[in-house]
Amino acid sequence: MFPIYNLFEFLHIAAFIVWIGCVVALSIINVRLAREQDRAALVALSRQSDFYGRAILGPAAGITLITGIVMVAVLGLGFGTLWIVWGLVGVFGSLVLGVALIRRATAELSALAPTVAPNDPRVIALQQRLATLSTINLLLLLSAVWAMVFKPTL
Repeated sequence: MFPIYNLFEFLHIAAFIVWIGCVVALSIINVRLAREQDRAALVALSRQSDFYGRAILGPAAGITLITGIVMVAVLGLGFGTLWIVWGLVGVFGSLVLGVALIRRATAELSALAPTVAPNDPRVIALQQRLATLSTINLLLLLSAVWAMVFKPTL
């Protein structure tokens, strides 16, 4: 294929690996932390999750999106192809979940955790919301991977 395409395909796949790896890692850590009810760890994780999202997860998502668009352009494919639309919906859906919902729940948890007991119902509700949102995010990203591999059409 085209050398430029191969470069962008490599960057696309590498960035996506980082992105989905971040989502999986944060999800697992949040679930484990919810079971242990360690307030100090909860506060620390909430702060680090925000940094991790902005410094690593967000840029990886951006690189995935940009390189995907470049690959579509290099191949001369249309953006109306089902598997490309599916991938874009997965990317934008995950970005909306991350920026609008997951980040907000993490910020609320970070603000609440130092002032209440770990088993406070508000903390538990926020942890459950984070687990649910993270699971939805992961399933959305995995569906995009499925679409990229199997390339379904109408």
